[in-house]
Amino acid sequence: MFYKNLILILSLILTSINVNAENSIETEEIIVKKYQYDSQESLSPYSVEIHTGAQIELTGSNSLTDYLAQHSSLNIVPGYGDKTKPKIDMRGYGTEAGYQNVVISVDGQRLNNIDGSSQLLGSIDISSIDRIEIVKGSGSVRHGDGAMAGVVQIYTKDYSGYSIETAVGNNGILKKIANAGINGDNFNLSVNVTEDRHKGFSERDINGESDRFQNKTQVAKLKITPAKDLLLNFGVTSSRIYTYLAGPMTKDEFHSNPAQNSDISYNNYDTDSDTYSAGLEYKASEKLNIKADYYYEDKLYNAKRASGALYTKDYEGVNIEAEYQEDNYTIATGLDYFEGSREDTTYGGITSKDNIAIFVDSQFQPAWLPKNMGLSAGFRQEWVDYTHLDSTAKTSTDESLNAWDIGLNYEFDSQLSFFGNYNHAYQAPDIDRFFVGVYSGSSPYPLISRAFNAFIKPSEVDTLNVGFNHITKQNKLKVVAFYSDLKDEIVYNPGTFKNENIDNSEKYGLEIHDNYTFNNKSNINVVYKFIEAKIGKDSHAKFIDGKAMPGVPNNSILVNLQHKFSEQMRFNLSHTWKQDAYIWDDFQNVASVRQPAYISTDIAVNYEIKGLNQFKKVSLYGSVTNLFEHYNALQSYANSIYPFNFSRTIISGLKIEF
Repeated sequence: MFYKNLILILSLILTSINVNAENSIETEEIIVKKYQYDSQESLSPYSVEIHTGAQIELTGSNSLTDYLAQHSSLNIVPGYGDKTKPKIDMRGYGTEAGYQNVVISVDGQRLNNIDGSSQLLGSIDISSIDRIEIVKGSGSVRHGDGAMAGVVQIYTKDYSGYSIETAVGNNGILKKIANAGINGDNFNLSVNVTEDRHKGFSERDINGESDRFQNKTQVAKLKITPAKDLLLNFGVTSSRIYTYLAGPMTKDEFHSNPAQNSDISYNNYDTDSDTYSAGLEYKASEKLNIKADYYYEDKLYNAKRASGALYTKDYEGVNIEAEYQEDNYTIATGLDYFEGSREDTTYGGITSKDNIAIFVDSQFQPAWLPKNMGLSAGFRQEWVDYTHLDSTAKTSTDESLNAWDIGLNYEFDSQLSFFGNYNHAYQAPDIDRFFVGVYSGSSPYPLISRAFNAFIKPSEVDTLNVGFNHITKQNKLKVVAFYSDLKDEIVYNPGTFKNENIDNSEKYGLEIHDNYTFNNKSNINVVYKFIEAKIGKDSHAKFIDGKAMPGVPNNSILVNLQHKFSEQMRFNLSHTWKQDAYIWDDFQNVASVRQPAYISTDIAVNYEIKGLNQFKKVSLYGSVTNLFEHYNALQSYANSIYPFNFSRTIISGLKIEF
């Protein structure tokens, strides 16, 4: 009913617009860059990894989580088997809490939560993605709180025309997608409706339930140019995600049969999310662009049939930015405001985290510099307020934090450029870091309540990135070395069941990206990553200075081969390997068990059917994930293994564009 009313309202808005107006929605390109890092890659002072929608489509990945795990430099595993809220590690912060050290946004809206929940990627239709930008070791000036490791920005498509898509696979995989785009001279209305599910990869539990998943998401975006140089945009997203997740198993059970049940009940988690957004982009003059965005999200998380938790979250944000451009410099300044609260309907209490920040960011090439050298510099000041209110007391605190970044790029010649930047970033703790769980003394140790423990300090990091680009018509090579020095890194102490700050942590590594084109039909892409993450120390013997951070593989490699058999048929073969690592509680690096290595070989075929004049485009596609059925899993503790991607998955689909 809600979406019927929405479409009716949008239709009334559209009928009031003069579709014969001279200006076009394409003035968005004039008003502001479509992407934040939409510049010549060879001139960037940052380490930027870009994935286009066309590249994503060729891989045949079934979900955004799968694509990022198998085709990007990120280290991603499903959160306790849940692909909708995965554990994300960038630059060696670990899979246990690395997701809190990277900011993820979709069309400018942050997905980061104020509590211990990871970003909800499961609601994003992978076929709707237009571009993904992964910025490593930078981004804190524009994105602030949490951008310790970097930033992942996801942009979705604006549709023109109509398309339908369906895919089926083993284990009850079914995906149905419908897209519609209506264009006028001064508006674009895009609608995306997605439903995807699977019926489970493991045996049924003792209650006869399967480890199933279902996602229903609807997105509507409206862009209007009511006057010259003015763009208005509105958006509504509604997501309903239902999951049953298999519980942990022992090492012996995993190696004998990762699909077995272990005589337990599966846990049920449901997430409902409704998001509303509005914004404008205005070209005030030939040199000044102004942008403002507002969004509100209402989210319900229901785990009463699992951990017993039921809570609601309300998020509200405002982002205002002005950018001024001259021939030899660009300067942007802005204000960001975020207000987030969580009401725990099970154990009582309302906890909030509010952020407000101002920033200035610039890129310039003064006359006294060589023409082939560019500089960048930026500063951000952010204030964070925490409040917890329950039946017994009100507790509050506040923090004042800053970020800054300086960088340069030197273009040696038309093919070779060197770059470097020094970045200071911070992470204000999520609200769950201040509380400790109170559990029953008998198996299965259910959560009884949450008790306030103590406030902990924000984490801060200084990161140095140095690298070079060598770009020719046939080969594109990027090499980046980095070093990060942390203060008050935030970790969970499994010995005390509390969160703590540790000092003197450091992370360093090397990242190599190479894309080689053999001819106009074949190319190969190789990504190699080496990371060494050393933990710091505190007053407890649990953390020993210089030991390796658990959950961080030292080495990983991705090889992706693409071949075009004809104008109609494309083939993609990829192999991903990520080294084994210490399990989450092994801060002393002495446990005999380790997080298993991740290995997956995947193939995909895309075929376009020609000669069907009644359609704009008809495509058939198929993919096989984990071709050789390697057993993959997340291992949190010694006998706590959560299998995923342990069987071969086969999918075939059809997409028709009208």
